Amino acid sequence: MKRHLKFLTVLLLASSILLSVIPISYAQKAQAKRFYYSTPSEYTKVTGKKIAKYNEAPELSELVRQGKLLAVERRLPDEPLIVEPLEGIGKYGGVYRGAGFGPISGQVDTETLRVQNILQINPDLKTITPNIVKTWGISKDFKEVTLILRRGMKWSDGQPFTADDFMFWYEDIANNNELTPVKNTAWTPGGKMMEMRKINPYTIKIKFAAPYPAVDITLAKSYIYGRFFAPKHYLKQYHIKYNPQANDIAKKEGFASWVQCFQYHLAYAQDQMDTKLPDITPWVLTRIDESGNKYYDRNLYYWKVDTAGNQLPYINGQVVVLVKDAQVRIMKLISQELHAAGENPLLVKEYTLYKENEKKGDYTVYLFNNTRGSDWCVAFNLTHKDPVLRKIFNDIKFRQAMSLAIDRKQINDVLYYGKADIRQAVPPPETSFYEDWMGKYFIEYDPDRANKILDEIGLKWDKDKKVRLRPDGKPLEVVLECTEEFAPQSEMVSEMWTKIGVKTIMKQEERTLFYERGTANERDVAAWTFDGVAEFSLRSGGLDGSAGRRAFGNPINAAPLWTMWITTKGASGEEPPELIKRFYETGDKFLVTSPKSKDYKKLGGELLKISTENLWAIGTSVSPRVIMISNKLGNTPKEGTFAYDYHFWVPYMGDTWYFKR
Repeated sequence: MKRHLKFLTVLLLASSILLSVIPISYAQKAQAKRFYYSTPSEYTKVTGKKIAKYNEAPELSELVRQGKLLAVERRLPDEPLIVEPLEGIGKYGGVYRGAGFGPISGQVDTETLRVQNILQINPDLKTITPNIVKTWGISKDFKEVTLILRRGMKWSDGQPFTADDFMFWYEDIANNNELTPVKNTAWTPGGKMMEMRKINPYTIKIKFAAPYPAVDITLAKSYIYGRFFAPKHYLKQYHIKYNPQANDIAKKEGFASWVQCFQYHLAYAQDQMDTKLPDITPWVLTRIDESGNKYYDRNLYYWKVDTAGNQLPYINGQVVVLVKDAQVRIMKLISQELHAAGENPLLVKEYTLYKENEKKGDYTVYLFNNTRGSDWCVAFNLTHKDPVLRKIFNDIKFRQAMSLAIDRKQINDVLYYGKADIRQAVPPPETSFYEDWMGKYFIEYDPDRANKILDEIGLKWDKDKKVRLRPDGKPLEVVLECTEEFAPQSEMVSEMWTKIGVKTIMKQEERTLFYERGTANERDVAAWTFDGVAEFSLRSGGLDGSAGRRAFGNPINAAPLWTMWITTKGASGEEPPELIKRFYETGDKFLVTSPKSKDYKKLGGELLKISTENLWAIGTSVSPRVIMISNKLGNTPKEGTFAYDYHFWVPYMGDTWYFKR
């Protein structure tokens, strides 16, 4: 807090900005307002108020009057979800524009305003309430979940949204080995695929092989775990089980098989390209122009209303504006062509630029909390194709030396005004099983010690002392691959490593290519962020299950072949060492352990100890998250946390944002 205060004082920030650096623990305690009521009857029971009638955007009322659209009462479910906006009732109209750094990636500034999960993470970041479902329940042994859907809820094309859409996803997508050869661990606590059963058109039961105490978090982040449902009425035309001509359709559309074709039409997130795919989000994709910009229009059948009975969302639509790089995004924000920014973190070193242009850009700059383990980290490829490099990278002493060779203070001073917290790539200190030594592990800048270690492991200098030599006599050279967001740190670290004789060449790549090279086991060393490691995420399913798994499962992909072996249960890839297998086994146990259990901190602590000591990911520091939001928008947050752990904008009710002018 003092560190942030000094930062704000140095930059002469207004007192309103001070609110944005309140520790999350305090913000949670101060958060008392209720934002969601699962049904109109619950709203009445709690507040004593009634919603007399439902309303809609003026242009929709006109379509209803012309007989071209059903009345709003017939488009809403029998019991719509009631939302209390952050500031107050908004106005209809306008189009929200956010940047996209690629055609199928880098679109968080728009996407996470649309995201809808089975359960909802509230703005306090700890309360979880019903969202897509009307009600839900978990058995005492944490092995069974019951989901009650909203009667009359519809997809964006007006077709019923029912239990059949859940069963279609479960039986024909998640359990179809052609479509989903690798099962997400969010679905397999205890090592066995969960069971899903339809009780009636609006009731689903899910059973797990082992207790799953974090299932509420998984359901509150269901969007990133496959959603648990899909529009059967639309997608079955591309599925071979329902359409014998599915392969013929695939060939006509340019795909080799129905599997590829189905996966194309199934994509619902940033990689969605099918503009006819029905959805249940506030806005749905309707057009992609020649430049790759994506256009999302209001979902006429969206299932939420505000406390005045107005059907949400307020804003008419969204546009994902593709930008070349972060600098282009900043210029578009200053010229008022975009309305908010948080993804591809705005550089702290350019904070004064953002502040100086607030009036011109008609926006406000905020500092949000950041739950990353490290804003930048690197991972050496432990399954490298070159056996010599593989042996070097797998030597823990080599990784220790490379960590000691990073001048984190210099990076902090140059890129973060010296106001970031220098730390290793480990979960935040608020984690209940975190220990102080973890954040300090091998973070000191000691090039002399680094050089000594490299000498000890046999990586000797050449005769001119310009580069160290590999055991086979070749120069020790590595390529550090990164995307634009991580280029500034990567460039500095490349120079630092080169100084100790490990010649490092930084290579900036487009995200899709970066991902592909990682999966293909083509990289030497990669840079990314150590994200998704707050305890909220550590407890949930998928590869967020333990901090070390982030080093293996996220885009830095420290060991692609080992990851493949683990995820395919030995069907492909390469069998990892016993330490790695034990680490994953411990992670699986942790996922099914309740925080109230005596084993919870023991297992969590063991995971963090192993991952920290092995330096599978090497980190640098964490700084506040710089956020820019147009002053034209209302119901937007003025403080909070912008992080993968809570899926960025998701807790802040994007469907209630509106244009004040």
